[in-house]
Amino acid sequence: MQILIAKDGKVVYDKSFGTQDKYSSKKVKWTDLYDVASVTKVTATLPLLMLAVGENKINLEQTLGEIDTAAKNSNKSNLKIREVLAHQAGLKPWIGFYNETVNVKNARLYLDYYARKQDAEHQIKVTDNIFVITTIKDTIYEDIYKSLLGRKSYEYSDLGYYIFKKKLEQDYQQDLNQLTQDKFYQTLGMYRTTYNPKDKFELEEIIPTEYDKTYRNQLVHGFVHDQGAAMMGGIAGHAGLFSNSIDLAKLMQMYLNGGEYGDEVYLKPEIIKEFTKQQYSGNHRGAGFDKIISSLSKGPSAESFGHTGFTGTMVWADPKYNIVYIFLSNRVNVGVEPNNLSIKKVRENIRQVIYDAILP
Repeated sequence: MQILIAKDGKVVYDKSFGTQDKYSSKKVKWTDLYDVASVTKVTATLPLLMLAVGENKINLEQTLGEIDTAAKNSNKSNLKIREVLAHQAGLKPWIGFYNETVNVKNARLYLDYYARKQDAEHQIKVTDNIFVITTIKDTIYEDIYKSLLGRKSYEYSDLGYYIFKKKLEQDYQQDLNQLTQDKFYQTLGMYRTTYNPKDKFELEEIIPTEYDKTYRNQLVHGFVHDQGAAMMGGIAGHAGLFSNSIDLAKLMQMYLNGGEYGDEVYLKPEIIKEFTKQQYSGNHRGAGFDKIISSLSKGPSAESFGHTGFTGTMVWADPKYNIVYIFLSNRVNVGVEPNNLSIKKVRENIRQVIYDAILP
């Protein structure tokens, strides 16, 4: 794992631990890239959404039907962007899109959908030796539009981020990978942050995740762990980003700085405040960001915000104490279940140690 802590804009702790995977003796370096999983939401999609709000391309009170023509003809039409970002819109938590395309008992791919080599019909690269039919993206969106809605109470969901991706790419006429590079990463100096890292980096610099026995039937290495993101060609709104601790710290520090970093202004401070505040009573979410309802007198403030990722990641920022905390691991390399990282609250306990050390 990599752990980084910054206080008042200065890095006060930055260390790497362990080996790249459970069978390797190769030590983790600070330069190594991790699949950050759902941390993608707050480091790729959300900065772009905040930018779009600042440019009056969207606002949080708009509905999905207003930003997406296809959603307009579905039961998602009247869901507000604010509700979706706060996971309070009644969307299903997850759809196993890949389940229809593979025998999950033995990971045999159905030939109706896949080819071992890229061709005119199979353009989307899932791994080096798996290419999915190009029309799968249409199927994924159709499944989202047709999915049932539940009650409007807090339930975490990835689905809205597929629609946000579509909207952002249409508005800016670039895919999320190029958009994030052009609007944020390159000028922030986040040179080791990207989707589809094998296009830019050596495999030895990328941390492997799970040996996938239900879908890809191989060690997932250099490709996104999340199956839905994999079927989108590795570039998705909810997952797919690879990064390291120092790069992510720069972005989180930019949020703390009210949208500024170095000599550049990226976002408006009032928009960052709007997105990072609690949106609904009894729901510990901002507009996309995770929040904390803390009973500890010495711990994360009510203004603090961040996100975790399924692969074993966390980013956190606290405006009150000017703290940034980054935790990156590949806990799924050992096995997806049991999720001991969450059960034992490893990320949260380390975060608490920071406050115990820094606060009087």
